Amino acid sequence: MNSYLVSDKPIIYADMNVFRYLACGDISILEPERFKWVYSYVHLDEIHRNGNQDALEGMTLLKAVEICDVLNQDFQSEGNIVIRDYIDPYLRYEEHLEAISGYEGAADHMVEHLIRSFGADNFKELSETPEQMRNEIERITSIIPDERREDLIEKVSKVSKEMEATIEKHLKNKMPVDKTRSALGVTSENRKAIEKSEFAIDEVWDLISPSIPNVTKNQFFGFEPIPGIEGVQHTQHGAISGAYIVLNMIGISPDKGLAKRDKIKNIMSDGQHAGMASYCNALVSADRGIINKSSCIFLYLKNITNALHFEYQKGYQLSLGVSKT
Repeated sequence: MNSYLVSDKPIIYADMNVFRYLACGDISILEPERFKWVYSYVHLDEIHRNGNQDALEGMTLLKAVEICDVLNQDFQSEGNIVIRDYIDPYLRYEEHLEAISGYEGAADHMVEHLIRSFGADNFKELSETPEQMRNEIERITSIIPDERREDLIEKVSKVSKEMEATIEKHLKNKMPVDKTRSALGVTSENRKAIEKSEFAIDEVWDLISPSIPNVTKNQFFGFEPIPGIEGVQHTQHGAISGAYIVLNMIGISPDKGLAKRDKIKNIMSDGQHAGMASYCNALVSADRGIINKSSCIFLYLKNITNALHFEYQKGYQLSLGVSKT
């Protein structure tokens, strides 16, 4: 869980706000050429979702390059993040739009499960997700040879039936996130104290472990796979993205709007940014929430990544004292 990229310059993963502020002339960066600035597919997804392309200009100004996951022939992650050669960010964005065309909302139904865990009043929408999943798989497998397609659809039908049973049995009653935290033994007072600690994940676990038997700390936060759960890929960036959501659930520097579907996608993106940034020398953002939670994770895993926050104000000059690993 501490793989990292190597470059001739310190690698800086900038949050969307850095690229946007720079593009609009609201901030400047001291000696930006001392660093290799990078972005990922998460930025491109976010630009498409939010409809604001300002960040592309910031990427262009910094000559930012993409870091990306290497996939095998089955489109599964090999767990190997690489730095691509420079491509004009506007061109790269057009390529991204072409690649995702027709599949933009393929996993939207899964958002309902996540916001339910944060206390959303969405049981009706949640109950529709097994059928939505079946329909989506039937749609996207239409180009696959019939024999293989039938096997996939059969497996999906089995999973969807299990989902229906789980939703009815375990998710019918809404549980506000504050009650979930209280059930785990986490109060607002000890949450605030833990947020200031360099050992936040260890201290959180000391509080909640009595309520969660038969699961280790690394399994609970997603850093290690849980025995018996098969077929789920386990990558560094994926694990960190999951841990980010867990910290939100517990209430460590929680984001606002956790139970709202129009907010949760951006919150999920923040977790994905943290995961991709874990291969770099620094994650830079004006969003204190993403920095606080990312710092908790990076410190626990002993990643090389510095989580660096700056207080945005117009005319601010960003100065980074980051060195190579």
